[in-house]
Amino acid sequence: MKRAFVLPDIDPKLWREFKAACAHYDISIKATLLKHIENVVNDYRIYNRGYQRTTANKERRVKKND
Repeated sequence: MKRAFVLPDIDPKLWREFKAACAHYDISIKATLLKHIENVVNDYRIYNRGYQRTTANKERRVKKND
């Protein structure tokens, strides 16, 4: 990864430890970040899908009772 990718708000010590941990486990920083992004998006999709279901169920109940 290019140094420009590092966000200015990340603590430099934490970033160094993260790079060291990635090197220790022999995984790339890019792969680690992509996996984390995938997990966040999947959790969001699951949450959003559940929210849409409950909203749709409430709408069905209202229409059914009318």
